[in-house]
This record gives sequence, C-alpha cells and structure tokens, in this order.
Amino acid sequence: MSGRNKVLGGALAALLIASTLLAVGCGGGLSTRLTTPQEGKMLLIGSVIVENVGYRQRRESYTVGIEVSIMGDEDVAGEMKRVQLTFWADDQGYFCVENVAYGRYTLKGIRINSPGGDWTIWNELRMPNERWVVGSIEQRYPFTGDYFYFSPNSNVYNFQHNIFSVVLGGDVYYQNRPRIRGESFQLNDTYTRGFVEEYFIEKYPDSGWRPILEKLLPANR
Repeated sequence: MSGRNKVLGGALAALLIASTLLAVGCGGGLSTRLTTPQEGKMLLIGSVIVENVGYRQRRESYTVGIEVSIMGDEDVAGEMKRVQLTFWADDQGYFCVENVAYGRYTLKGIRINSPGGDWTIWNELRMPNERWVVGSIEQRYPFTGDYFYFSPNSNVYNFQHNIFSVVLGGDVYYQNRPRIRGESFQLNDTYTRGFVEEYFIEKYPDSGWRPILEKLLPANR
C-alpha cells in the first residue's frame, strides 16, 4: 500500500506522506502486550465486527481474520507526516497500538480474510458522513483523505466498537458504539461487549496503561 501527496489547508503547513508502517498491534500472531506508556506518546484501541449479509453469496460474521488500517497525521517538529498503520486484530476483533506519536488518527479500512476469499472495506474520508465502500482485495485503498472521525481522550484514541454489515448489493451499513448490550444487527448473531477500555484492562492487568484506561471509564457504568 502506498500514499500519495495531499496538501491540507488551515493549520497544516506541510503534509509529508510516509511509506507504509507495518504496526505490531495487539492481535493474532503479531501480538505484543500493552507495556509502559512513553512520554509524549499515544495509545490507539478499538474493536471491529463484520457481518456479511449476502455479499459474494455468503452469510457469516467475522471477528477473526480482520486486518485493520488506520490513517494518521503525526506532528513531527511542527510538520504533519501522514502515516499508515496496518495490523491484525485479535481473535475477538479488538485491536491496539501503543506509543504512537501525537497527532490525529482515524479508521481508514479493513481487510477480511474469509473462506470465500479476501475483500476490503474502506472510506475515502473526504467529508463527514462519507459512505464506506466494499471491494475485492485487489482494490487496495490509498491513505488519503482530509476528514478524521475520531478525537483523543487524554493520550488515548478510543475508536470504540465498529460494526460493518455488508449486504447483497455491496452496500455497507456502519455503526459505532461505545458498548453493545445484547444486540443483533443484520444477522442473527447477538453481541454483548463492554467498554473497549475494560477489555484491555482485563487482558493486560499489569500494563502501565491500566490506570490511564481506568480513568477514562464512565463513573456510572
């Protein structure tokens, strides 16, 4: 995957497109533990659920075999550098990347590794409410766009739970939830998921990120 030069207006005086950065996330065979927060660095967390509701004549849901791509603009000595973070979610669909540079980040796309063949979902990120689109694995999306959906809380970017449902004609229905309480979407599967922070607190109880994540949880959850 590669980016292309893109000039941003306003406060962004310069935007440098970096080569692809393969990030080691908290999933699959690339798993690393959440360890110690570094000064001036950030943590990215979230989860992905994908439902296939007839696309390619299949009906199935996925939390396993999801490759996540995040687009970022990192502040490097007053200049913005476009970076591409690509990594595998774990077998529950959760992902995390620790100690990334300060900046802004957003979910750009995902790749699904399924028995019926790999395929992708991505967003052009040109404006608010831009539609997500689906395509074959050959349609590798460029890391371009001006709109960022998410904002950090403290030094943590919580992308929350991202639910993608792809229907027969290829339309993508997208939802984002802080938590999921016994809900079904387009298929019969029922999901219950707490706050993403809770998942990583439980998974990495000895991590230095734990007290930071605990402070972000709602008091009356």
